[in-house]
Amino acid sequence: MKIIIHGCNGKMGRVLAEISVKDPDIQILCGIDISVNTQLPNLPFPVFSNLDHQTYAADVVIDFTHPSSLKHLLGWCILTGTPLVIATTGFNPEDHRIIQEASKQIPVFQTANMSLGVNVLCKLLKILSSIVEKDFDVEIVEKHHKNKVDAPSGTAFMLVNALGHDCPTHSIRAGTIPGEHTVIVAGPDEVIELTHIALSRGIFARGALSAARFLIKQKPGLYSMEDLM
Repeated sequence: MKIIIHGCNGKMGRVLAEISVKDPDIQILCGIDISVNTQLPNLPFPVFSNLDHQTYAADVVIDFTHPSSLKHLLGWCILTGTPLVIATTGFNPEDHRIIQEASKQIPVFQTANMSLGVNVLCKLLKILSSIVEKDFDVEIVEKHHKNKVDAPSGTAFMLVNALGHDCPTHSIRAGTIPGEHTVIVAGPDEVIELTHIALSRGIFARGALSAARFLIKQKPGLYSMEDLM
């Protein structure tokens, strides 16, 4: 599988590159990053400041960047017919509309969290919300590193959607926490807590690669972890 890492010098892009170079079935054609001079050593691929500077025919682009780069990224992928895995979060409703439109022309995979465990948690919440009585209170606490911009996290919104109703969400930004989400379901004299803890960023990189392997076999459309699972 030939990939382009969009955002290769960011925290997640670097983890994705380090995991990918160890996989004999993956070839990193190039990386894209506005910080072209901060490439990690010993990673054998060129880095360009934007997609317009590269001419490689990739099987898929994996994006770990920022919502501000979405339009240019989608435009390039549509122009070249390249499938796109979007692992970036923090999109607004207009961004989601643009992604939906783009998916009519190319395969697009998007999820707020690339972790298999988080998506299993969403399935559990759908079951839980259909069982617990209405007098149970539900709240979400999510923790991330201090540099994470969006709050609540995209994953927190995933969990709310899985529950099927709005609930209070509390965001903590501190240290280097990769990600922790707890759903608290409290009723008369009993409490249920479901927690997912990301012990490293590697789970998100491996999830993105699984999404890429799945996506390159698909027709144009918008896909998510539910399709992969």
